[in-house]
Amino acid sequence: MKSLTTLTAVAALIAGISFAQAQGTMGSPSSGSSMQKSQTIGSSPFCINTSASGALNCKYASMAACEKDAKPQNLNCSPNPNKGTTGSRQ
Repeated sequence: MKSLTTLTAVAALIAGISFAQAQGTMGSPSSGSSMQKSQTIGSSPFCINTSASGALNCKYASMAACEKDAKPQNLNCSPNPNKGTTGSRQ
Protein backbone atom coordinates (compact mmCIF):
# COMPACT_ATOMS: atom_id res chain seq x y z
CA MET A 1 0.00 0.00 0.00
CA LYS A 2 2.87 2.35 0.82
CA SER A 3 4.47 1.80 -2.61
CA LEU A 4 1.13 2.45 -4.33
CA THR A 5 0.82 5.79 -2.51
CA THR A 6 4.39 6.70 -3.48
CA LEU A 7 3.79 5.70 -7.09
CA THR A 8 0.58 7.78 -7.20
CA ALA A 9 2.41 10.81 -5.76
CA VAL A 10 5.22 10.50 -8.31
CA ALA A 11 2.73 10.16 -11.19
CA ALA A 12 0.85 13.26 -9.98
CA LEU A 13 4.11 15.21 -9.75
CA ILE A 14 5.16 14.20 -13.26
CA ALA A 15 1.72 15.07 -14.65
CA GLY A 16 1.87 18.47 -12.94
CA ILE A 17 5.29 19.23 -14.41
CA SER A 18 4.17 18.18 -17.90
CA PHE A 19 1.09 20.40 -17.64
CA ALA A 20 3.16 23.36 -16.41
CA GLN A 21 5.61 22.96 -19.29
CA ALA A 22 2.76 22.79 -21.81
CA GLN A 23 1.40 26.03 -20.36
CA GLY A 24 4.85 27.63 -20.51
CA THR A 25 4.94 28.41 -16.79
CA MET A 26 8.19 26.69 -15.89
CA GLY A 27 11.26 28.76 -16.66
CA SER A 28 11.60 31.10 -19.58
CA PRO A 29 11.44 29.89 -23.18
CA SER A 30 14.97 31.19 -23.68
CA SER A 31 16.46 29.69 -20.52
CA GLY A 32 20.17 29.29 -20.92
CA SER A 33 20.48 32.11 -23.45
CA SER A 34 20.94 35.83 -23.12
CA MET A 35 17.97 36.63 -25.39
CA GLN A 36 15.57 39.12 -23.81
CA LYS A 37 11.92 39.70 -24.57
CA SER A 38 11.51 42.37 -27.23
CA GLN A 39 9.54 45.53 -26.62
CA THR A 40 6.43 46.11 -28.72
CA ILE A 41 4.93 49.60 -28.97
CA GLY A 42 1.43 49.94 -30.42
CA SER A 43 -1.22 47.43 -31.34
CA SER A 44 -1.78 47.86 -35.07
CA PRO A 45 -1.47 44.84 -37.39
CA PHE A 46 1.98 45.71 -38.84
CA CYS A 47 5.25 46.73 -37.21
CA ILE A 48 8.64 48.17 -38.10
CA ASN A 49 11.51 46.21 -36.56
CA THR A 50 13.32 49.22 -35.09
CA SER A 51 16.45 47.56 -33.71
CA ALA A 52 18.59 44.45 -33.70
CA SER A 53 17.22 43.65 -30.23
CA GLY A 54 13.81 43.05 -31.77
CA ALA A 55 11.97 46.20 -30.64
CA LEU A 56 8.79 46.71 -32.68
CA ASN A 57 6.84 49.86 -33.51
CA CYS A 58 3.35 48.62 -34.40
CA LYS A 59 1.44 51.63 -35.71
CA TYR A 60 0.69 50.56 -39.27
CA ALA A 61 -2.68 49.39 -40.58
CA SER A 62 -1.14 47.92 -43.75
CA MET A 63 2.12 46.32 -44.80
CA ALA A 64 2.46 48.91 -47.59
CA ALA A 65 2.29 51.82 -45.13
CA CYS A 66 4.84 50.12 -42.90
CA GLU A 67 7.23 49.46 -45.76
CA LYS A 68 6.90 53.06 -46.97
CA ASP A 69 8.31 54.30 -43.64
CA ALA A 70 10.78 51.44 -43.17
CA LYS A 71 12.50 51.53 -46.57
CA PRO A 72 14.30 54.90 -46.21
CA GLN A 73 15.69 53.75 -42.85
CA ASN A 74 16.75 50.29 -44.13
CA LEU A 75 14.39 48.65 -41.64
CA ASN A 76 12.01 45.70 -42.06
CA CYS A 77 8.30 45.25 -41.46
CA SER A 78 6.48 42.26 -40.03
CA PRO A 79 3.02 41.31 -38.81
CA ASN A 80 2.40 42.24 -35.16
CA PRO A 81 3.25 39.09 -33.16
CA ASN A 82 0.71 40.10 -30.50
CA LYS A 83 -2.16 40.05 -33.00
CA GLY A 84 -3.45 36.50 -33.31
CA THR A 85 -4.95 35.33 -36.59
CA THR A 86 -6.38 32.08 -35.27
CA GLY A 87 -9.78 31.48 -36.76
CA SER A 88 -9.66 34.36 -39.22
CA ARG A 89 -10.42 33.89 -42.89
CA GLN A 90 -8.57 35.62 -45.66
